[in-house]
Amino acid sequence: MDVLRMMRPLLAITAASVGLAVFAGLTDRKVNDVKPPAVLLADYAESFDQATQLEMTFAAGISGTRGIRIELQDGQWVLPERGNYRANQELVTETLLALADLKALEARTQKPEWHRALGLVVPEDLGRAMRFKVRAQDDTVLTSLLLGNEQESEAEAKQDVKTYGPELRQFYARQEGDDQAWLARGRLPRNPNVAAWLDRDLARHELADLKSVSFNKGGQKFKLLRVTPTDWSMGGGDKWVSDFKALQPDEVTQAEAIDFATAQPMVLRYTNGLVIRYENVGAATVIWSRISASVARVSGQSKTARGEVRSLAADINARYKGWALRFSADRAPILLPSQAMLEGR
Repeated sequence: MDVLRMMRPLLAITAASVGLAVFAGLTDRKVNDVKPPAVLLADYAESFDQATQLEMTFAAGISGTRGIRIELQDGQWVLPERGNYRANQELVTETLLALADLKALEARTQKPEWHRALGLVVPEDLGRAMRFKVRAQDDTVLTSLLLGNEQESEAEAKQDVKTYGPELRQFYARQEGDDQAWLARGRLPRNPNVAAWLDRDLARHELADLKSVSFNKGGQKFKLLRVTPTDWSMGGGDKWVSDFKALQPDEVTQAEAIDFATAQPMVLRYTNGLVIRYENVGAATVIWSRISASVARVSGQSKTARGEVRSLAADINARYKGWALRFSADRAPILLPSQAMLEGR
């Protein structure tokens, strides 16, 4: 009898718990019982090839928001806030494709009051969500997606996916205007810096065809000359060529905003007659470069070959004319070297 008397409260509590669970099941839908679609943005996936504008909005706390806009003009993606300078075409295309390929893994809450915990409150309301908005030519919004917090998990930490863009990750997301939140999987960049979306390619022809590089530093002229396909006239030649191959600008502005009166030229000459001229001017912390191209006569060169080289030079001038590219000051051994540096001393 004593045992039964002790069990009665426990049985009562168990019965009450079961009753509450049944009642909750009948009166309130679970927050994650929605079957996820195979593709999160199915409608967008069918029409993303109509995209002509990509807008990204980032939260900036009490400072409000910051945004990046990329537009398709004359068949190229450009950055209007950088004077329509060419954007990184591959990165923009990769981003548009990645949006179309997002997978919805599991449903999460539909309750707006829980969105903040997932980082899914719009940035205009002091939220942490990042917005991807894609528009068509007629300004129709093809999609407006809010990205929230990344899911922290051991499996994700061990993940190592090699691709052009960012790694494959899991994060919370929802379509703007829809309270349903999802755990999604995909690879989407979240870099709020405009410079990260610039086309960072430089005017370079085939390095195998590079025959000389001339410098003029403070009135002292010297030249890096290719002696054989693998040897240069100065001991530091191989390193300079390797470093130049990896060189990338980190910002761009209108050339008229920079004083190039004291610029020091760096001239690359190629076996096909292409000549690329960099005018480099150094400040305390940065180096600015202005780029142009021309064609030198090559003995015995056919008219067809010369026409191809002229076309190359014209393309370079069309792309870089009027622009100044910025590099960090530690790029001086490439853009503003001394003769001693090139000699390996």
